[in-house]
Amino acid sequence: MAPSICASLLLSLTLAILLICPTSAQLSVKADEGVLHDICSPHRDPPFCLKALKCDPRTITIDLVGLTNISIHLADVAANKTFAFIGSLVNKTSDPKLKPHYEFCHQFYESLVGDIEYAKDAWKGGDYFTVVVAADSCLTSTGDCRDEITTNASPLLRENKEVSYYCETFLLVSKRLSGLS
Repeated sequence: MAPSICASLLLSLTLAILLICPTSAQLSVKADEGVLHDICSPHRDPPFCLKALKCDPRTITIDLVGLTNISIHLADVAANKTFAFIGSLVNKTSDPKLKPHYEFCHQFYESLVGDIEYAKDAWKGGDYFTVVVAADSCLTSTGDCRDEITTNASPLLRENKEVSYYCETFLLVSKRLSGLS
């Protein structure tokens, strides 16, 4: 191979690695007030995002890796609570028109909870791109459930919206960590 071709290939490979892999400098960015505002500014409800992330006292002393773990935990707790709530709705509803919609949401949440578990494993392994994919899937599942709920009177609307906000927070933080935002 000619030297210029080798140099060009090496440069292309280096650029690809830099774009795909977050740098150690990116990983060690502290989650200060400015970083939190940058992360939360594109959120559908920026104050919700900020409040959620700040509710953990570790937030002010950790880096983006730790902040991602906090966001995974917040989404996990909210998703599992809502998953159980949907299960009770499926069992208690007497409306034959609502029951199939709740059953679909229950399936979506079963998948969502699995995606969060997958994100936890990926986070532990340092696979931050997979964490982003799992976070995106988490948000998609809440949207699918929202689309399935056909009445504004459903008690699930509020619960699902809250989980979607936690999933969006999780997505924004993980994108920042992976260098995708």
